[in-house]
Formats: sequence, C-alpha cells, structure tokens
Amino acid sequence: MQLLTLTVLSRHEEGRWNATTLESLPDKINVDTMLWIDAQDLSPEEILLLKERFGLTDELNLEELVKEGWRSKIEEHQDIISCYTIFPNQDDFISGAKTNWLAFVVGKRWIITIHKGYSDITCTVYRKISTHGYFALPLLPSTDIFLFIFLDLITNEFFLVSDLVHVRLQTLGKEAGRLFREKSKQITTNFGEEIAKSRDQALALRQSIGPLREIVGRVTRGEFALVSSEILPRFENLYDRTISLIDVVDSSRDQIHEIGDILINAQTLTTNNIIRLLTIVSAIFLPLTLIAAICGTNFFASGITIGFYIMIAVMVGIAVGLISIFRIKGWL
Repeated sequence: MQLLTLTVLSRHEEGRWNATTLESLPDKINVDTMLWIDAQDLSPEEILLLKERFGLTDELNLEELVKEGWRSKIEEHQDIISCYTIFPNQDDFISGAKTNWLAFVVGKRWIITIHKGYSDITCTVYRKISTHGYFALPLLPSTDIFLFIFLDLITNEFFLVSDLVHVRLQTLGKEAGRLFREKSKQITTNFGEEIAKSRDQALALRQSIGPLREIVGRVTRGEFALVSSEILPRFENLYDRTISLIDVVDSSRDQIHEIGDILINAQTLTTNNIIRLLTIVSAIFLPLTLIAAICGTNFFASGITIGFYIMIAVMVGIAVGLISIFRIKGWL
C-alpha cells in the first residue's frame, strides 16, 4: 500500500489540528479524531481492502470513482458521501486546456481522497496540517470541515486559472488593437487560432464550474446529514464564491467576443482598403478606355458620320438610364 497515505487528525491543545501518519489502517477511530486516507492510483486490491474496511456497498461503486471523464457530482449512500470533482490544471490548462480530477468518499469519522498521479490539492492540505495545522478551524477535526477545505482549494484553482486566462486575453486584446491600428494586413491564421484556443479554454472553465456550483449548492441547502449546521455558513460563503467565479468566466467570454470583433473589423478594413485601391485604378482607366473606344470607331473613315452621333446618343441614354435606376433603388 505504498500509494495509500494514512493520516490521523486530532485536536491540539492550542486549538489547531495535529497530523499523525500511520503505517496501516487502524481497527478503531476515536471519537475526537478522524482518519484521512489519500489514495493515489488505486489498485483493485486496495479498492477491495477499502470496501471491506469501511463497509462500502456496491451501490457506492468505488470502482467508478477512479475513472476519468465523469461530470462533477455529489451523491449520498447510507450516510456516506461520494463526490467527484473536475478542476483545471494550472500548469497545463493554458497550453492544452487540461483538467485534473479528485474524488472523495466521506464517512462520519473518515474521508478517502482518490486521484490519479500527483495531486497539488492533497499535498497542499497535507503540508499545512503537517507543519502549522489549521488554526482557522478551532473545532474538532471532522469530515465535513475537511470536505469544505478541499472544495475551497478546488475553487481557488479555478480562480488562479481564470486569472491566467484573463492575462492571456489582455495580451491578445492589446495585440488585436495594435494590428487594427497599424498593420491590419499582417493578421495571420495563428492569431485567429489563439482566439479560438482562448474561447475553448473559457468554455471548458464554464462547463467545469457549473457542476461545482451544483455540488456546493446541494451541500449549502443541507441535503447531506454528515454536514453539520455549524459548517453550513462556510459552504454558503463558498457558494457565493462559485457565483462570482462564473461571473469572472462569463466576463472573459465576453472579452473573447470583443477581441473576435476587433479581428473581424481589422480584416474588413483590409478588404475595404484593397477594394478602394481597385476602385481608384478602375476610375483612372475607365475614362481612358472610353476615349480609346470612341476614337477607335471608323464612322468618319467610312463616311457614315450620322452613325457616330447615334452611338454617342445611345451611350448617353444608357448612362442616364442606369443612373436613374440606381437612384430609384437607393444605391446613389
């Protein structure tokens, strides 16, 4: 069980939490303590061991919690909470919009965190309780407080990544403004791809935040017996943070649309400049073409001078007729 970290949390006399690492699962968990099991890359043998030790039923389906691709959700089975969360990865989200997942199985005196590979979230919690403890939580260690800590850290990850996306959009906005003012003809396909990439990142954030808000909202409404009423105000504050986070992401999406509009306007300006140049060239050569065409007729050489005047009259009539039609249609 090298990938199972067993930690017993107890209250220190100063009010903070103390952490003690165990080598094996204890037979009994004291009333004033709680057990945290951090499971990395759970094997089938470890899954079977945890199910037998904590009485996890097949309805809980612990095997499904170790798989990727689920939508964030929270459920309750016989006073045991199972929670699956998806959140962005700070290191890889900007480059590839990659996300991480973290699952929880919460009992009355124990909590299991499940993840694949290294987890910044669990390591942050472990380092804090191993060094300084949680002075901000002057209560006995309990699983509902621990669930709040993890969901709070996951929400922080969203805020950190949204800040990175905002900085990226600020850079793209400045570049789009520069291209619009100075060198609109230098807009390349890469710039459009960067905008599309940012749009995908904002969409991925929005799709991940919605289920997280639902999780926190269900806890806030008191749907789970394991979460005590004393802890609910903390979840209410966390729910408000998820709402503000959605506003931040929606603002980023609006900013992406604005950058896209700048790009479209810059491309339209480039097209207009090209058409204006072609129009100027046409305006210069059309009169010359008309003069050459008229002088190229052979009415005078053949002695039929009346034909020349008839041709001029027809040309003037056609021009006047076209101008009249254009005015009627409102084109002039």
